[in-house]
Amino acid sequence: MAVIIAFNAVLILLALAVARGMVPMKSVGGLVAGFHATIGITPPTEKQLRWVIVAWIVSVLLIVDLILLLFVYVF
Repeated sequence: MAVIIAFNAVLILLALAVARGMVPMKSVGGLVAGFHATIGITPPTEKQLRWVIVAWIVSVLLIVDLILLLFVYVF
């Protein structure tokens, strides 16, 4: 349980740091552009990059939490 709480806390803090501009976009911009190119969609512009990264972090957090919820209550 402590690992799940720590994982959620780290991702929330990371999303806040990205949203507030504390993380340089050049360090993660290449990763986002590469991922978007891999799945075949248009990469975001520089203006949109920060919020796209926040959306990816929130999506990962929701997916992992919902999978864990399903494992606990369904199986």
